[in-house]
Amino acid sequence: MRACPNCLEDLIVPGPDEQTARKLPLPIITPRLTLRRFAPEDWKDLLEFMPDEALFQYAGSSMHEDEILAWLERDRQIRLTTQAQTFWLGVVLNEPNKLVGYAGLALTDPLQAMLQLFLSRRYQRQGIATEAVDALLGFCFEGIKLHRVTATCDSRNVAACKLFERVGMRLEAEFVKDTLGVAGWLNSVWYAALEEEYLDTGITQDPG
Repeated sequence: MRACPNCLEDLIVPGPDEQTARKLPLPIITPRLTLRRFAPEDWKDLLEFMPDEALFQYAGSSMHEDEILAWLERDRQIRLTTQAQTFWLGVVLNEPNKLVGYAGLALTDPLQAMLQLFLSRRYQRQGIATEAVDALLGFCFEGIKLHRVTATCDSRNVAACKLFERVGMRLEAEFVKDTLGVAGWLNSVWYAALEEEYLDTGITQDPG
């Protein structure tokens, strides 16, 4: 995958049997969701859950209206290949066409990425997170042919740990007291999946 020098797009380098480069396979559409780049009007839906400090108790940070608007403006310039930046996708519930969260990918090198997901607490425990992460893994391994995808979370975040396990990611390590938080030194848990693992086994279709 490479950045196009003449436009604000990333292109997938053609394989041995392909003649031309392809655009990123976006948006990502599932039975209930659409994962797409942010639109200016998304600030209204984001404002419904981004000030919720409880949502970000383990990672990320809450935002209010001015911060959300500034973030969306900066995000317009970000490509998937932009170094040291996260490529964000809004998670939209197809019915009733409402943005209920957002997912992020950060490339650590051209063939590896780290994923994140934040979902409004109102829409948790409905299988939406599982569907979104499954879609994101499909995008990574089938859409843009990455080799490896990782995810990390606070060890106290039981819901996130269960989510990553549910989608078939392997628990690789727990680092003891490696992150300094408000509550002191905290443990971080790391999960990963390889392309061959995903293509061989796919996701566990557990809607929890």
